Amino acid sequence: MKAILSIILVAMSMCKVDIAYSGQPQWLLWGNPTYIRYDQSGHVWINCNPQNELWRLGYPGLSKPERVPEKKEVRIKPNLLFWRQKDPLAGMPLAVVCVTDPKRRLKLINVEQSINELRAANIESRIWPHLGILYIGTVADEEGWEITLHDELVEGYVDLGRFVQPGDVVGLSLVVTGMERGIELARQAKRLGARYVIAGNDSAIFRTNQLLRLPDHPIDAVFTTNSLTAVRRFLREIESVELGAISIPGVAIVPSDVDRSNEQSVLKAEHTMRTQLRRKGEFNPQDVFIVPKLTLYTGAYWQKVWGNYRTVFGHKHQNPSEVRNAIALFAQGCTRASSNEMCSYCTIAGASDVRMPSREYLAQVVEVYRSFGIDYVFNATDSALEMRAVARALKDVGAFFPEGLMIYGRAWGLAHHPQLIDEWISLTGGRLLVNVGMDSGDEGILSRGVIKTLCTGSRLEENRQAVRNIAASGAHLHFSLIFGSPGETRESCERSLEFFEWTRATLGTQLDQCETDLYWLNHGSPASRVFRDYAYAQQLASLAGKEISRDTWKQRFHRHRDTLVVPWECEEAWYECFTSITVEEAQRHNAYVSQAMAAHEGAAPGRSDMCRTAFRPA
Repeated sequence: MKAILSIILVAMSMCKVDIAYSGQPQWLLWGNPTYIRYDQSGHVWINCNPQNELWRLGYPGLSKPERVPEKKEVRIKPNLLFWRQKDPLAGMPLAVVCVTDPKRRLKLINVEQSINELRAANIESRIWPHLGILYIGTVADEEGWEITLHDELVEGYVDLGRFVQPGDVVGLSLVVTGMERGIELARQAKRLGARYVIAGNDSAIFRTNQLLRLPDHPIDAVFTTNSLTAVRRFLREIESVELGAISIPGVAIVPSDVDRSNEQSVLKAEHTMRTQLRRKGEFNPQDVFIVPKLTLYTGAYWQKVWGNYRTVFGHKHQNPSEVRNAIALFAQGCTRASSNEMCSYCTIAGASDVRMPSREYLAQVVEVYRSFGIDYVFNATDSALEMRAVARALKDVGAFFPEGLMIYGRAWGLAHHPQLIDEWISLTGGRLLVNVGMDSGDEGILSRGVIKTLCTGSRLEENRQAVRNIAASGAHLHFSLIFGSPGETRESCERSLEFFEWTRATLGTQLDQCETDLYWLNHGSPASRVFRDYAYAQQLASLAGKEISRDTWKQRFHRHRDTLVVPWECEEAWYECFTSITVEEAQRHNAYVSQAMAAHEGAAPGRSDMCRTAFRPA
């Protein structure tokens, strides 16, 4: 009997049995899809359509809401941990007990260096939960992985020695303010025994090749798109396939010959690729959306986020001590970028890939957030204001945000389609905050320096009409200005300050915040073309009435083309070569606006001067 049991145990050790959920119901559900929801905890679909159903009247014994289990797939794979042993059968049957499938652990970190360096108590930037690692965590959770999240922006630096265990897969969310720290965390994670270190988010996408070329290889793979299908496939395949053998669209294991960016030529090529995939029936517009499992973050994390938000913005709400805020993604992309034309400073990966979610997805997200008590939502879609179909779909599924809603928009949409403001306001308890990048109060800068829109007419008047329409609607505005766009002069800066004062006077308490900043040159933006294209550098210099020699261009820009983060000396070179102001002058204008907003009645705190310097590249 013991011999038979040993044989059975050996056979079991040689294989792994995984159960994966397909994301589809076991059989079709009838009725209006609006009323069909997915219960993640029970892996069951529930049709709660009350039409012609007597259960809604409360009669016992009558039909109940239809419940359909989620379709499962059973996969039997070889246990690599067993077969990789030099002599996997040595010591059997006694050693059989030790050959078990360890838990698959994924540790996800949102890396943030600069703000943590400056002031641990600073909370102006610590008020929103990180949606990116929550999305990845939700996919991994559905695939049966054990998930741990750490958001350094909210929680401070991670204690990696306690966080990482041997065999873990460690994922890093990298933006420009956490890039260099992320590399060090990757190296440390490897020393602690991490199996793989993977990276994603905007800066990782735009610096994929540079990350994968690091000589000590701290990063094993980079996710180069927003596709969650790529994440799901990666998590499945690394269980049975060596990393070097993985070939998944959207996952880079080795460097390529092309750097991704938001330059127009690159965006056009990506658009062509998506078109070809659509024609082949291989493009899934929904694979960037998933209903997040909010409980992957601890209760303590949520309380910290809500506490910070209430401290900063509580006075803007009906229930200042109880408001619960969160980020949601109701669509993807920027309506302007859909034409492959983007603001010159934009480093949002995937902004030109505009995708609309299914109504079922929106219904499920709204229900999950409502059940969790979320009553104020920041829709992180890049220019949601112009997406009328999304606003109407949310209305149809019964979305309502009692404490309000924050969305991104463009001055173009606010100026030319004011009715859209009312459509979004109808989803709220009355407080709609629109966040807009207006960039400048000077016509020349808006038309040539940053090229805000492609249509005819005055860009400055467009900005002014946007402000007037906000004032008439009762909505609130959070807008931004930049001092240092190509061709910037002292006179154009003065006109921007005049526009700021006019906006402040026009909106009064409807102006939540005006934030100003330097013109940041970052890898991946359309302006990063300056690192490779001398003719483009000449074009930028001409906007300031200057010339730039090839030697100067090579020394100040071209030699930095493969850095992970744009160094500060390039920022100084930008102002010297392409504007008629200095960095110090720009900072003085920033300080003026910051002080004026601090005294503005009803204003919400913005990034302080100290916090602004956190975004200074190395």
